[in-house]
Amino acid sequence: MLKLSSEGLNLSPDSVRKKQKLKIILSTIGDSLENVFKTQIFENTGEMPTAISIKDVNSVEKGTSKSKVHFVTYYLNTNIGEHSINLVVKFSADDVRFNKEIKNYEIISMVPKRFPGIYIPQILYKSEQNRSIIYEGVTGKSFRETNVEKDYKHKLAGQTLAAIHGTETGKFVTEPYKKLILYLLSILGDSSIQEEILDLMLPSFVSLEKSLGATMIHGDFHQGNLLFSSDVTTITQDAIEEFPPKVKVYIIDPEFIMTGRDRSEDIGTFFAKPCMKEFQKYGNIDDTKKDIFAFLNGYNFALRKLGTNFDLEDLYPEDLTINFHIASYILYDISDRIERKKSTLDSSDIYSKLRLLMKVLSENIISF
Repeated sequence: MLKLSSEGLNLSPDSVRKKQKLKIILSTIGDSLENVFKTQIFENTGEMPTAISIKDVNSVEKGTSKSKVHFVTYYLNTNIGEHSINLVVKFSADDVRFNKEIKNYEIISMVPKRFPGIYIPQILYKSEQNRSIIYEGVTGKSFRETNVEKDYKHKLAGQTLAAIHGTETGKFVTEPYKKLILYLLSILGDSSIQEEILDLMLPSFVSLEKSLGATMIHGDFHQGNLLFSSDVTTITQDAIEEFPPKVKVYIIDPEFIMTGRDRSEDIGTFFAKPCMKEFQKYGNIDDTKKDIFAFLNGYNFALRKLGTNFDLEDLYPEDLTINFHIASYILYDISDRIERKKSTLDSSDIYSKLRLLMKVLSENIISF
């Protein structure tokens, strides 16, 4: 019988039942992974086990209400001793999301071939029955947890995104962005604020229409979806220019990949939350601005390694649209909280985010 880990002792009865149910599901999935376990144990030890049983399963859950990602450790009894195997298990909310992620994985799995040093965890197993996808486990730390020097890890993140975006350029349809902004503004319910934000965003729409930034984007490129293989705390100039990079970077969760979108949308997604956190704490975003420029240095470095004759800013003759996408993310956060009645327009947290949104747009914080 599977045992509960000690962290479940302080949970409510309902939470305990959910954890028990999850353990049973993960154990059932594990029963189908015998060959995967054998292969990984052989790669780790040089010995091939002939008998395997699951002793215990522990998992850490991350993700949203629609998509759950579990970092799972299987503890195994084998004829050559006890072993543990780390895997990532993704549960999709419905068949559409499940099939989309499989399709998107096939697209993004080409990235390492064009840019060494960037890795996409392999799909080891998938089950339509419980809409689960099993990815290989990655040994490393998340972007937030790693001790890699700050500027360098932002440059690596920029390299990773450029590798995903590739060398494709072109115009895109801006109508979806316009419709989204108008919808989000309508939720605010204050015409004067709506007009002020829209006026500040109008130059960005011109920049979008004149840009050549269309490409395939990750669609959910946030710090939690980057993992680093090791910690390098002292970085020399040689290490910064090293190719492939000394630190392996893994990008996970390809569920929201989209084509024909603005490159800067992923950059805005990556930096919107850090902007909000820094502004809430210090009343400015000076550190985040430095991080963005380090990120862009890495992005342009990767573009050159990919063989392009342009930098990111060359695709935006009317100025980069990163400010617009950061502001759009903040507006989404505000509108979502109001719509779900977690905040009101006159609350202090919404007021602070509105100030930040307008600061990002009016001061054009990222400009070349």
